[in-house]
Amino acid sequence: MTRAEKRCWDWIIQHRLKFLIAVSTLLSLWARYGLRTIVSGDMQSCLLPWYDVIDSLGGIKALSVQIGNYNIPYQTAIALLTYLPIIPIYAYKGLSIFFDYALGVAVGAGVYELTKNRTKACVSYTAVIMLPTVLLNSAAWGQCDSIFTFFMVASFVLLMKNRYPAAFLMYGCSFAFKLQAVFFLPFLIFYYVWSRKISILHFLLALIPIIVLSLGALLQGRSISSLFTVYQDQIIAEEPKISWNYPSFWLLLVKNFTFDGSDHYQEVYPLCIAVTVILLGLIMLCFIRREKMDSAALLLTAAWMLYTCVFFLPSMHDRYAYPAVIFILFACFVKPELIPAALGLLFLETEIYASGLLFKTPLSWELKSLVNLACYAGVAFITVRSAGRQEELR
Repeated sequence: MTRAEKRCWDWIIQHRLKFLIAVSTLLSLWARYGLRTIVSGDMQSCLLPWYDVIDSLGGIKALSVQIGNYNIPYQTAIALLTYLPIIPIYAYKGLSIFFDYALGVAVGAGVYELTKNRTKACVSYTAVIMLPTVLLNSAAWGQCDSIFTFFMVASFVLLMKNRYPAAFLMYGCSFAFKLQAVFFLPFLIFYYVWSRKISILHFLLALIPIIVLSLGALLQGRSISSLFTVYQDQIIAEEPKISWNYPSFWLLLVKNFTFDGSDHYQEVYPLCIAVTVILLGLIMLCFIRREKMDSAALLLTAAWMLYTCVFFLPSMHDRYAYPAVIFILFACFVKPELIPAALGLLFLETEIYASGLLFKTPLSWELKSLVNLACYAGVAFITVRSAGRQEELR
């Protein structure tokens, strides 16, 4: 190796983390660019028609009525996109892709906050932006799960830094964009009771972003109540099914995946909700008297609770595990023993996304549910063991 080569490689090695960030960002953008022309079923039947209606009604002026069943802040984002000289499908995907990278930064910041390790923080950023489900969700599906998950991760990181008002404002932003942010609420309730550091009044701060991000609709004549009834309408409009293409625990108890509850859903769904609430209660009871839980144990607890919601609640869609996957990936950089369960979950989620986008299901839904159960058991075991290493009970 010549002297010039040595100097070159010494410089590259010295700045290796910057190179990792730059190269992974460029490669991930290239991968997303390759998926730009895919039109998913959701894009074709919902998102593009909503865009056309909002555009025809005058962009911001369209906020005077509810178009589609997504929350008002997302409808506001669509209205603003209509003013840009850009193809609608690219507008949707571009917005979500921006938050893919914001999510990567948030996870990287969280990993650094918990480990003080720059290498882990940079690798976690790369892992998030290159995660197949993250990439497919925005660049292929055109969905917005990276948006509300970004605010959820930001809320957790701020909570660990004892910046409680900011944490609840971030949670409010998450909830403003997607109803599924409610999956993070059980952890916030647990933290409220366990830590004794926050007030019930902090939860009220979450209402502020919902109102602020919906100001456009309020100025167009929408009522305050309409900001919240949209959540109720989303639940009511949901067609009754035990599962919407998600391998939940309950698919292990029915004869086949086509079970949609037309005969028995009304009888079964209370059981699904009751079991979920009991499991979340047991998780709280398991840890509530711990004198001390470090940030790593709290991260694992948050991930476990998110996973519990999506695995045991009824009518879960194929994309609803998105925040649980991100939190579990986040936790892998703090607790490496979680990696086997995370890899199993990554394989499963990638296969679920392939089923939704390509209509290809090499694995049966019963087998997917079994794999999901094994991953869930792994996350639960590692979380309990990690928390068990903390100090004695109160």
